[in-house]
Amino acid sequence: MRIPARADLMAGSAPSAETDSAAGPHRLSLPRTVTFWGFASLVVLAVVFYLWWGLSFGVWIDNGVYAVTITLLLFGLAGMWLVLPNPPSPPAPSR
Repeated sequence: MRIPARADLMAGSAPSAETDSAAGPHRLSLPRTVTFWGFASLVVLAVVFYLWWGLSFGVWIDNGVYAVTITLLLFGLAGMWLVLPNPPSPPAPSR
């Protein structure tokens, strides 16, 4: 029994254009506005969760609540920041 070399495995595992259509440029993706508002909803959910927990249980200082709130808040803010389009670059000065 022959054990295939690493190069054989790598060459044999490369997907071709006919077999792997999901890896091409025709992938489905959500528009940027939908993605932005999805991440913004995490920020809103973090604030609502913290307020709900504090009002329901009367506990405003709790490490577990902080952990959940900060996680939701940071993922939401980081996602919103990553989805924002790049700002336009200033025009090059003419010489």
